[in-house]
Amino acid sequence: MPYNVDVWVEDRDDGNFTIYIDRGLITERGAAALQSVLSSTVVGWKRLDDHLVRRALRAVTG
Repeated sequence: MPYNVDVWVEDRDDGNFTIYIDRGLITERGAAALQSVLSSTVVGWKRLDDHLVRRALRAVTG
């Protein structure tokens, strides 16, 4: 994983994204459950503006 993180989200310009999770953190059953949860809530998602995202990242990472 990049930068030794356990979870990585790739947000692409085409509107799609990919979530990468370290294998040590999740089982196959857990991955299937996470996929189901994300798929069922996708209609309510919206992309946040850069300012809000950067502020949130600074709050989390320091």
